[in-house]
Amino acid sequence: MYQYVIFDLDGTLTDSKPGILSSVRYALSQLHLEDPGEKTLEDFIGPPLQVSFERWFGLTGDENANAIRIYREYYEKQGMLENSLYPGITFLLENLKERGIHLAVASCKPEKYVIPILQHFEIDAFFDAIVGSSEEEGRVTKEEVLSEALSRLKKKFGHSCRPSTTLMVGDRESDIRSAHQMGLSAAGVTFGYAGEGELSGASPEHLADTCNELLSAITGIKPWLLHSNRPAIFRTIEVLMPLLIYWVIQLGIYNLCYAMALALLHPAGYDLDSLKSGLNAVSAIAVWPYLARCYGKDKPQEMSPTVTGRKNVALSHDCPLILSLSLSLSLGLNIALSFVGLTNASDSFQRTASVQYALPLPLGLVIYGILIPFTEELLFRGIIQNRIRRYFPVWLAILLDALIFGCYHGNPVQILYAFLMGLALAVVYEYHQLLAAPVIMHIAANLLIYFLSRQVGFYPNGPLLAFSVLLLMISVCIMVLYGRRIQSNWKQKGL
Repeated sequence: MYQYVIFDLDGTLTDSKPGILSSVRYALSQLHLEDPGEKTLEDFIGPPLQVSFERWFGLTGDENANAIRIYREYYEKQGMLENSLYPGITFLLENLKERGIHLAVASCKPEKYVIPILQHFEIDAFFDAIVGSSEEEGRVTKEEVLSEALSRLKKKFGHSCRPSTTLMVGDRESDIRSAHQMGLSAAGVTFGYAGEGELSGASPEHLADTCNELLSAITGIKPWLLHSNRPAIFRTIEVLMPLLIYWVIQLGIYNLCYAMALALLHPAGYDLDSLKSGLNAVSAIAVWPYLARCYGKDKPQEMSPTVTGRKNVALSHDCPLILSLSLSLSLGLNIALSFVGLTNASDSFQRTASVQYALPLPLGLVIYGILIPFTEELLFRGIIQNRIRRYFPVWLAILLDALIFGCYHGNPVQILYAFLMGLALAVVYEYHQLLAAPVIMHIAANLLIYFLSRQVGFYPNGPLLAFSVLLLMISVCIMVLYGRRIQSNWKQKGL
């Protein structure tokens, strides 16, 4: 556990990107310089301005000073407050202060801006020292700012403020390297502005994707123990309430529309199975606003735009792996379940299948291959799994989410199938931390199985059973690979 924590500001406490980029663009327009694009301009977040203007535009001496003056014209007027706290920051600071940990800010931003920004967000009272750059006092580089922050903490708290008890928290390589040069431990937050591999390349002692993980790194308390004082009944209600409300909305709309349609169409001999399938789609779509609102509130901090852009790169690289797991597991399980006779022995499964197959193939693929999987992933991974992770270790959260997902499907065949698929979906989501990953996997599996079961059916013989075993072995190998990746990530974070 650390007794002193020094935070960077931009990209660590606040998402200052909009204001900084607008200020740089204003300066470039006044100097008649070409805008190099957002990716290049992001380099201005963190390092001293004179360094970035010289690096990217070759401005030195008076030209550099003039660019900084123009930048600050806009920044002081409005750019400074084109800014927002990252989700969870206030909770993090409150928790640290309650535990008696002393906090400071060390930013390369001029101190005359740092203090008003912290005051604007009403978090300035959490800090025992607030330090920014100051050309008048000869404090420009990150090392100089960090040294001053340490000096102020030592002046206030004495020799208890030592490198061994102090942690620097930042989002860029320069933060980590400066901390190490000062003999401090460092934590990198991935929700800031670091490029792909930038933080891991600087070898911080801790990496955190969320404020909860950062709190765990600082205090040594596992993330799922941070809320352990909440009664079990409240935790259970919090996890399962979205599923209950989802059921109520879906069943209410389904039954209302069914009664209305039955009164209008039944006398004409309308196909009731087709009607039920259509209403499944209507009721699923009707629940989207509620699910989207819950997901927006529960969405993990690592899904902020700054991180999502980088993680999309990893997701695109892993798409073949995700699709391989999806197709091998779904096909292997369906062949195996048919071979042992479970699908034919379950009347409830047969009734469900008759409803799903009553539609024309293209419409069935859209409803059961795309709409339903998206809805289920939004609910079970995007909301329920994230809520379970607040209170349980990651592997138990994956297991519980898969169990709830399986039970939701109602009949023995689908419970078993959905539980095993749910394990894979939860593992994929846990690793990528992007809802798109399990959505892609779920849609691919449903499209394949719906098409094959409609057009071919599953009537396995010896060779097909051997093929099923091979597919399931491939699935297990991919799951083991994902498991090792997750363990590696959590080990790096010290969780």
